[in-house]
Amino acid sequence: MIAEDQYIRFCFFCASYIFSVITIGCGGSDDAHTVRGALALAARAVETEDRAALYRVIDRRSRAALVSIVKDRAASARAVRSDYPADLQPGALAALGDAPGAADAAALFARRCDVHCVAELGVSLGAPVSESVMGDELLVRTAAGRDVRLFKGRDGLWGLVWRTQELSDERLRAARERLQIEANAEIYRRRRQLEAPR
Repeated sequence: MIAEDQYIRFCFFCASYIFSVITIGCGGSDDAHTVRGALALAARAVETEDRAALYRVIDRRSRAALVSIVKDRAASARAVRSDYPADLQPGALAALGDAPGAADAAALFARRCDVHCVAELGVSLGAPVSESVMGDELLVRTAAGRDVRLFKGRDGLWGLVWRTQELSDERLRAARERLQIEANAEIYRRRRQLEAPR
């Protein structure tokens, strides 16, 4: 555990140093319209352990997926609580995972990107040394000797690629399961109405 804590502290120290190098090399740029700016914003967020700021600099696709996941899981949880039989509610709510308890997408990101996740992101950050296009993403080799994948949204902002495919799959699953849960809830509601004394 001590070694792990030392590693995390080292990662945050590295992030502080990297942020300084990136911003000095970029003239202090912190505009995500540029690759250097996006990396600088990410390094600053890692340095300050600011998960809300880090959420704002992740890939737009991941943010959109997190928004949808929170929305669909919250709607599913409401349907379960309002119409599922009491004995089925605990299992159905547990199956929804951690998203229903999140206030919003940024809170879900903060829950899922713990201190180790932030440290891992920080280790990869650094001033860009080279860039190569890979499909719709940009692979950036940093001064840290690591590769960072970035995606440029329609708004022109670059974002760190973070669990994009995993979140996209979860988004589809959450939407599909919401439809099923709402259909089940309607069946339970009708059954309750039919069984109600007249």
